[in-house]
Parts: sequence; structure tokens; C-alpha cells
Amino acid sequence: MNRKFISLVVVLSLAAGVAIGAIGVRWFFHTKNLESKDRRSPGQSGPTILYWRNPMNASIHSDHPMKDNMGMDYIPVYAEPSESNKKSVSVDPRIRQTLGIRVVPVVRRTFSRTIHAAATVGFDRHRSRTVSTRFRGFIQELSVRAPGDAIRKNDLLARVYSPELASTEDEALIALGATRADPASGDNRKLFEAARERLRLLGVPDSEIDRLEKTGKPQSVIPVRSPYSGTVSSISVRVGGAILPGMTLMTLEDLTRVWVDVALYPAQLAWVKPGDRVALRVPAMPSRIYRGILRFADPELNGKSRTVRARVLVDNPDGFLKPGMYLEATLHPDPLSNVLVIPREALIRTGTKTVVITEIGRGHFRPASVTVGARSSHWVEVLSGLFEGDKVVVSGEFLLDAESRFENVSERMAKGGRP
Repeated sequence: MNRKFISLVVVLSLAAGVAIGAIGVRWFFHTKNLESKDRRSPGQSGPTILYWRNPMNASIHSDHPMKDNMGMDYIPVYAEPSESNKKSVSVDPRIRQTLGIRVVPVVRRTFSRTIHAAATVGFDRHRSRTVSTRFRGFIQELSVRAPGDAIRKNDLLARVYSPELASTEDEALIALGATRADPASGDNRKLFEAARERLRLLGVPDSEIDRLEKTGKPQSVIPVRSPYSGTVSSISVRVGGAILPGMTLMTLEDLTRVWVDVALYPAQLAWVKPGDRVALRVPAMPSRIYRGILRFADPELNGKSRTVRARVLVDNPDGFLKPGMYLEATLHPDPLSNVLVIPREALIRTGTKTVVITEIGRGHFRPASVTVGARSSHWVEVLSGLFEGDKVVVSGEFLLDAESRFENVSERMAKGGRP
């Protein structure tokens, strides 16, 4: 009986020890779980830290603070304390400076910019003139044979053999003879005046008509003189060639005023408007400056250069500016006043939208889509997406944007969605 009693006591003691050990193990892991759920930064009463991640590879995690092989501190990832901080990135204030994160407020201000653009000289098509004849004939002599020649009004351009004009002059001489034979006849005088008018309508100058009336000899070769002054830009005929009524012999351009086409990018169009003053400089001669007024902007974008042509009228009294010459254009558009602006470096451009990283408080950052307008060299106008006083990141925003994208993808994958 004593042995059985002793054996029973031993068994009960072992069972009690096992139970007490199990209770101790459960209490130990329960305590550890509570500690892991309430891990916070030393000396800080902020949100709960879930884990620490590698600053160069967001897929590498750690359950305690450490450094990577380059000596950089792991970044703590916090649990979201409230609904307002969802889809945001939290950064420990201790490593904020290490990451180079810099934040500035969204402000209203007046800002302006100076636009520099390339420009090219061209003919003023409003001053382009063509020389043509109103009768049939053949070019017997051509005084102007190459583009670029300077022509003055009434200069001889060509001599044209025209049987049609010779026949018309013969008819005028018959009417003139009848008028001289019977000066009292009004019908004969009317016939002669009609013949003179026909010669004028065919483009025969008055000097040739007066010569015909004085000498009484028809002329089959008629001189063609320039009705305008200008520079020859093209010649359409050659010696011996046939001409028809209305056919262009040559084209003359007036270079005392030229068109200058300024190439503007779409982002610059928000600043310029017709009536703006433009300064134009010749790169080889910086002291030579021309000034003009912006008159016209082409409604079509150039598919090759991705620019829009803006036209400037420029006086060129000495003829120095030549078509095809390259110039540098400078515009000083009117400043924009009281507009919402942010620094240009805050923008993150994607294929479909433009975003900025905003600070929403307590070390939390979140991307925000924005619509932007006019840009200067340092500032950009915000049309929607931000309000005055909001804080945007201007340094380190790409790191925060990458982190927010990674966490959003991880959350969707954890819920069984597509990344």
C-alpha cells in the first residue's frame, strides 16, 4: 500500500509540473505577442511600428531596428492609427533628415517668366507680288534670270513676241487712220478709243500706245516692265518659252518688312498672347536687336518639332534680315498674379497623370493628383488638387512615391486582388 501511494504521489506531482510548465510557456508567448503588438520607437508615443524594412529593397523586412550592408538605417513601417492615414507612408523623424526629405507649403504669389525661343526669318506674304501677262506670246529676251535680283518699279523684265498684240495694234492703226481722214466723224473716234482701251486691257503700257499713235507702226515685240519694287524670289519662264494669259513670269518680295516665325512649346503658350512684344537678336551680332509685335499663333502643332509657330512682324529697312536666317527670340509676358503655386521640383510626372507627395501630419505622407497650368523656371501654377497651406515634398518625393506604390500593391495582393 505504501508503494502504491508513493507511486500515485509521484504521478500527480509530474502531472502538476507539466501543467504548470504549459501555463508558463503560454504566458511567456502571450507576453511576447503583447510586446510585439506594442513596439514603439524608444522615447516616442507615436503609432505602433509593424516592422522595419530595408531602405534600398522594400521586400526585405526585420522585426527589430538594424542597418543594411551600406550602413543605412532600416525604415520603420507603422500601423495606420486612423482612417485618415490609410494609403499613406510613415517616416521616422530620426531618419527623415537622412533621407533628405524637405517640405514646403503651397502659397499664392505673383510670378513671371522670361521665354527664350528659336526663330526663323521668312518673307512677308502680305507683300508678295507676282508679275504676269494678259496676252499670248513667247519670251524673246529675259533681263532677270536668277532669284535674289533687286528690282525697281518700271525696270525692264523681259521682251515678249506676241502676234496677238501686233494684230490688235494694226486694228488700232486702222481706226486711227479713219479718224484722221474724217475728224468730224464721232464713230471713227469711238472706234479708235475702243482700240486703245483694248490695248490697255491686254497690259500694254501707255508709253507704247503713245508711240503707236505717233509713229503709226505696229510692234510685235512688247517690253514687259515691273509694276512693283522688290526682290525676285522665283522665276517661272526662260528665254524661248511660251506664255499664256495669267501665267506667272516671276514673283517679287518686299524685304522692307519680314515675318519672323518663333517656335514655342505647348507649355509656353499659356504665357503668350497676340500683342506681346518680342526682342530678336542675331547670334553672330548680339548688338543688332530687332523688335516686333506678336501677331499670330498657328492653330496647328508641328508634328516633327512639337512646337507651335508664332508670327512676329519686323521692320527691316536696311534689308539685313534675309529669309532663312536664324534669330534668338526673347519674350517678357505679363506676370500672373495671386495664383496658387508650388516649386517645379515637387512634381512627379507619370504616363497618365501628375502627382505630388503631401505631408498629412505626424510624419505621414500621401500622394495627391494635381492639375497644373503655367510654368516658370522655378514655379508651376496649380489649378486643382491642392489648397493654400498644404505641404508638399520637394526633396525625397520619389522615394516616398515608390514606397506608397509598393504598399498599395502589397495590400491588394493580400486581399486577393490584382497587383
